[in-house]
Amino acid sequence: MASIVTGSDTTALDLLLEKVYQDTGYDFREYKRGTVTRRLERRLRATGVKTYLDYMRFLDSHPEECQRLADDFTIKVSGFFRSLYSFQQVARLVLPELVACKTKQGERELRLWSTACARGEEPYSIAILLAEILGNRRQDFNISIYATDISRQALQEAQAGVYSSKDVESLTPTVLKSYFTRCDKGYVVNSNIRQMVNFSYFDLTSTIRQPFVKLDCIFCCNVLIYLQSQLQERVLSMLYDSLAAPGYLVLGEAETLTSNLNEKLECLDAKAKICKKNRRRR
Repeated sequence: MASIVTGSDTTALDLLLEKVYQDTGYDFREYKRGTVTRRLERRLRATGVKTYLDYMRFLDSHPEECQRLADDFTIKVSGFFRSLYSFQQVARLVLPELVACKTKQGERELRLWSTACARGEEPYSIAILLAEILGNRRQDFNISIYATDISRQALQEAQAGVYSSKDVESLTPTVLKSYFTRCDKGYVVNSNIRQMVNFSYFDLTSTIRQPFVKLDCIFCCNVLIYLQSQLQERVLSMLYDSLAAPGYLVLGEAETLTSNLNEKLECLDAKAKICKKNRRRR
């Protein structure tokens, strides 16, 4: 795509985001503009260029910069049981009912999705929570926790499951002892927990398709707040369609459902943003 353009900063930004999409497949065109411009400023300073047009020319001669830009755009701030209240409510309202429903129906499969897993803390937290709730019954279930992210570097770190002492400082001594093993770099997640999680690349916002179906629970926390409203609507609709019925959707505490989905989902906890998709009544 040609890099020589004229026009306002807004037009130049549109063209820059279009170029990134056409060249790499990373789609940030419908991210909130405040988020985009703040992260672009960091890359402009890092590369020493002054304008969006200059940055487009820089991308032409330094294609590796596209990945650095994508890594800067994606939010990797995470932590084990990051929102403690939300996880407490998942443990109280979601998982016991889900396990009871599966048991009653004679089903053995549990399917969950961490949609923006960053370095893996969220899906491993989900796995630990399930291990705690199931106890000796864990072997009775075939558990698949799908964990996706746009950052390949973050996925590599997540798959390794190695965390520094600082990364795990919020965990209780009991959890740390039960589910982690001390290693040279800090702590590694025990293999029986890592085996519950399947990591893969997926851009939640670029191609709105369903990578997984008939999911029992989806976690989409602290993602929607960075997206413009139309993209929020499309992402949420895709997540809704990916859920089984009954199925559960967990959002970040700062996020809200669109009015369309608000009518389709039952709110179990307004603060923790936990909703339930029920079977349709005939």
